Amino acid sequence: MNKTLFQIGLGFVTVWDTVTTIYGTYSILGDGQVQIVLSILFGILLSAFLIRTIPIIKNPDNEDIIAVGAKVLWFLAILYDIYTSFTGNFDLILGQVAGLQKIIIAIGLTIFVSSAPIGLSNTIYRDKY
Repeated sequence: MNKTLFQIGLGFVTVWDTVTTIYGTYSILGDGQVQIVLSILFGILLSAFLIRTIPIIKNPDNEDIIAVGAKVLWFLAILYDIYTSFTGNFDLILGQVAGLQKIIIAIGLTIFVSSAPIGLSNTIYRDKY
């Protein structure tokens, strides 16, 4: 498959991941203009951080406090992304579905959507690290 086409596809899914992160963060913070601005900024920042997964994980400075801190923050970011993606997919896509099907589909979508920024990172930085 063409690498550029694959990156474009992962990019679209990463945009949806950002939307679900914004939605999930907004549902946590509550209503208001400040909350929506913070949610948008945090969603974009989190997506940019996750797109840098390969440089963070494969950083050769394993003893450096900043490299270790970045890896800890990456782990927390992916956990938060999984939670907010689940919330966004559950509410935005599967609003009309009921029962166990809704949960199973939401879990599958969450795994797919949350892995997109990591896959995009792999296609961008594979040859550099």
